[in-house]
Amino acid sequence: MINPTYDPRFLEAVPRGSNPRLSDRVAERLKGLILDGDLKPGDPIMVAEIGRQLGVSRQPVMEALKRIEGDGAIEIVPQVGCRVRAPEADEVEDFFRMFAAMEAEVSALAAMRHSEEQAAEFSSLLTGLFRELDRREPAPARPPNHRLLNRAFHGAIHDMARSPDVARLSSALWDRSDFYVRTAFGAFRINSRVREGYIRISKAILARDADAARAATRDHLTVSGEAAGKRMRAAAAR
Repeated sequence: MINPTYDPRFLEAVPRGSNPRLSDRVAERLKGLILDGDLKPGDPIMVAEIGRQLGVSRQPVMEALKRIEGDGAIEIVPQVGCRVRAPEADEVEDFFRMFAAMEAEVSALAAMRHSEEQAAEFSSLLTGLFRELDRREPAPARPPNHRLLNRAFHGAIHDMARSPDVARLSSALWDRSDFYVRTAFGAFRINSRVREGYIRISKAILARDADAARAATRDHLTVSGEAAGKRMRAAAAR
């Protein structure tokens, strides 16, 4: 029986064959389900069912799950199975303190290193992002995915920082950040506070003010972590 938690899009089989990146593709499918809320903390992840739905063997599924376990989104319990993790509030707040410090330096680099062309593209991206969020009529066939819009904003900052190694290191941290936000709030929403943070960070970067960009990013992400921790403690106390 198919687990009804799984999104129907997940039923699209991964192409068969000996593709060496097959496990990576399975991992991306699974991460999407977790980060967008189709699989929630505590939900079981059944290896045989995933393999059947994707048309792949057990091995690439297990490899994918081990990779995701390293990102902190799932736990594999020997002789029991796999499930989506339920993180603790202290863990989430500690992570965001570290994450905020790292991303603050990325924003400072972006302020110092971006080209005029990148500045123009960044301004255009921000305009388009807000337009997408504010779109009301006609109602979109599919609501905007706030998580992906947030990734686009911060991804552009990484591009302007011109540090590919840092961007690669940060990728898994953004997955963990998204997972914690989804766990705490149940949905990823770009609210008024987040938008104000975008504006403050953007103004500092475009003004080439590295100190202001660093401070704005650190504040933006630290407050996000504190809000997530507070929400998780309130939920646990109910």
